[in-house]
Amino acid sequence: MKVQRERVFSIGAMVLAFLASQHHALHMLLLATGLGGGSATLMTAVPLVRRAMLVMALVMVVVMVYQMRNAKRLKSVRLMNAVSIVVTLGLVAWSVIQFGL
Repeated sequence: MKVQRERVFSIGAMVLAFLASQHHALHMLLLATGLGGGSATLMTAVPLVRRAMLVMALVMVVVMVYQMRNAKRLKSVRLMNAVSIVVTLGLVAWSVIQFGL
């Protein structure tokens, strides 16, 4: 049972890492196709993409909060998670203030 649980967590971590990297891939795809600054326009023109990215950021915040609850984690890892949470929530708030939902 423990091996299966570890396998699920390992696969889940790879899936989340892949999804998190898609933000960068989307912008690079726009640059590669010659749209240049079009990525900012895309975020306002297609709000579903921006909303999906905001939701993914909030999902990652939940994952980091869950990981921070584990007392066995190193203090440095917990500190980096806390900094990442604060920065992510700040960026999400800024995005919502600037562009709305």
